[in-house]
Amino acid sequence: MISVFALAAVSLVAIQLFQMRRTFSISDNMFNVGVNNAMDAVLKQINGEVFQTASHPATAFNYQELDSLVYDELVFNGIDLHPVVGLYDGSQGSFLYSSDPSHEDDLETSPYRYSFHPIGVVSANQYFIILSFPTTSLFLQRNTNIYAYMSLFLVFVIVVMFVISLRTMAVQRRLDQMKIEFINNMTHEIKTPISTIALACEMLRDESISQDVASRRNFLEIIADENQRMRMLVETILQSAKMSNKNFRINPRPVDINDIVEKAGHSFDLTLANRGGTLETNLDTSCDPTIEADELHLTNLVYNLVDNGIKYSTDAPHITLSTSFSGKNVVLRVQDRGIGISKADQRHIFEKFYRVPTGNIHNVKGFGIGLNYVAQVVRLHHGHIAVESEPGQGTTFVITLPVNFK
Repeated sequence: MISVFALAAVSLVAIQLFQMRRTFSISDNMFNVGVNNAMDAVLKQINGEVFQTASHPATAFNYQELDSLVYDELVFNGIDLHPVVGLYDGSQGSFLYSSDPSHEDDLETSPYRYSFHPIGVVSANQYFIILSFPTTSLFLQRNTNIYAYMSLFLVFVIVVMFVISLRTMAVQRRLDQMKIEFINNMTHEIKTPISTIALACEMLRDESISQDVASRRNFLEIIADENQRMRMLVETILQSAKMSNKNFRINPRPVDINDIVEKAGHSFDLTLANRGGTLETNLDTSCDPTIEADELHLTNLVYNLVDNGIKYSTDAPHITLSTSFSGKNVVLRVQDRGIGISKADQRHIFEKFYRVPTGNIHNVKGFGIGLNYVAQVVRLHHGHIAVESEPGQGTTFVITLPVNFK
């Protein structure tokens, strides 16, 4: 389809360029025809009237009348130009008259050369009336401007539409691919906790296990964790969909930023313990940690960033959460020691459905909407988010939020 469209666009451009060239060629031919017709009329009058009683044009010719006659006939034939007019003696190789002596070189090379015979009789000398049009190209351009501009405009429109269409198709194809991946990942992500919960429930039905307090507690914790995980997945999807609406608004109220960060981090204690990881918090307590923010979305923001840091760590994850206050802003940093993000991927990580390639890590799951959700939360809080990362060196997300929501 793209090849056919490209061929059609190139063909249209080629046709337009060909038509422009043809238009200029036709205009040039019409100009030459007009000049020849005008000079035929001029020579007819000169041979019949001007030289009836003269044997030499240098002594009997009215040069001003020649200029006026040539110009009038040119205008009558649709050529509103005043050429340089010369009367040339071919036998002597010199000009008997030139309306502009500075253009005699142009007259000698001009193709507009017309022979005539004084008193209507062929003489030994060869006389020529020569015309030179210094502004011929301007005349042709003026007469073909409307067609040239229309053609150029159409060519420009075709090229622009072709480029826009190609970009739109490329973006659409990428979005379609990301949506397919999103559906596949979503199905897998939700299916996994459902299967885990079903298995845990099946084990609890076994009387021998249900009577074992430790085993029962373990299975109940698994069910609770998987249920929490599934709830967060669904919540992220729903909130991301809601935020796509331009009329969506958050509900800011006074909250303790340090408390939110600490609670969100502790929700990963079991996950980090299972992977031998650690979570470190460096919370600024030197001033009042109260800011105006939407508690639900701010909690989900921290949760998503910590979850990413754990998922994209090849070894035991190490996550550092820190807060600091600078003027009227609070700065939240979420740092991990994972695989890092390349510069090329950093330009796209906040786009919806975009997922960073994971290389040889094949167990990383996600929808590609977590960081997009984070970016939207920051935007709705009138804040700013930045990423500092190098492949293999980990990643740090720096979020700056105003203390007082405006």
